[in-house]
Amino acid sequence: MYKADAIYYNLRMVNNRSYVGLVLFTLAYPAAHYLVGYIPNPFVPDANLAINMIIPILAGYFYGPVSGAFVGLFGTGISAILAADIYDALAILPHTLMGIVAGYAGNLRTQFGAALSIFIGHTFNILFFWRFNFLTIENPFILVLGLVTESTVDVVAIILFIVLFHKRLYLDDDRRW
Repeated sequence: MYKADAIYYNLRMVNNRSYVGLVLFTLAYPAAHYLVGYIPNPFVPDANLAINMIIPILAGYFYGPVSGAFVGLFGTGISAILAADIYDALAILPHTLMGIVAGYAGNLRTQFGAALSIFIGHTFNILFFWRFNFLTIENPFILVLGLVTESTVDVVAIILFIVLFHKRLYLDDDRRW
């Protein structure tokens, strides 16, 4: 009888921890939106490093594709509403896709694969911003240089966060919360 109670308690705690983590990641995106404005891109003047884009990827890696999609959709959506930012509104679909891809990479335990999903977000963001006339490409070299810089910082940050939080966000090496 005691063993059954312990199993039930562990299952309930796993679900509660998953929900808490999902809520924290979802709320971290809009919170990080305000911090991003203060991180200038060192190579491109008048640009910043959108480090908040890594949050749906981390959620997908640690909690699965559905959670990554949830954080990409609702975290970016909340940020778009609170900050009244059209760029966040256009980034909802790309960030949702990044979270899904990172979730599948997390299923395979490929940290670098999950980190590379940042290129999906950057590619679709640029396409959406350009298509909806919020981005004019006057100097393609500067645009590419800025994207390479930002993507490199993002990939390093994603891998760093995965390594740092792996023990906290996994029950053991093979099981997510």
